[in-house]
Amino acid sequence: MEVNIDASEVKRLAELLEQSPGVIEAAKKEAIAAAAPKLKAAVDQAIGGSGKVRSWQGQSIGSKGLYAAVRPKKDTWTEKTKKKGHQYAVGYVTNAIDSGHRFPAPSGRKHYKPRIRSRAMTVKGRRFYQQAQARTGQVAQEAAEQIVQTVMEHLDG
Repeated sequence: MEVNIDASEVKRLAELLEQSPGVIEAAKKEAIAAAAPKLKAAVDQAIGGSGKVRSWQGQSIGSKGLYAAVRPKKDTWTEKTKKKGHQYAVGYVTNAIDSGHRFPAPSGRKHYKPRIRSRAMTVKGRRFYQQAQARTGQVAQEAAEQIVQTVMEHLDG
């Protein structure tokens, strides 16, 4: 009686494991690219409204493909205002909407004393990025599951 071990399966598994770092890296990039539109949808839902501020948001993926973010688009400007004709960067306006801002006291009357108490002359922020951040855990979980699935398919190969 004789017992033999077929080394071809062990060799095949060793080759698959050697290729795994590249497969994992590609799977991470693919999963993050798939997560970016989901993050944009979460921010859009948190913003709500008619769509102007939503159209100012853009999804971006890191240069090495290892992160995804939603932020105001670069080199994009608002329309000129009727009164003074100024244009503002959409990031500036988005930050004011998200974080809140002050508004000027009414003027034009001599010795005006506003009845508004301090801190009441501010617009509260909408905090839509913070609301969307609460939903990113689910998106990250889906991305991790996608990476695991890709690696398992590679090893079953």
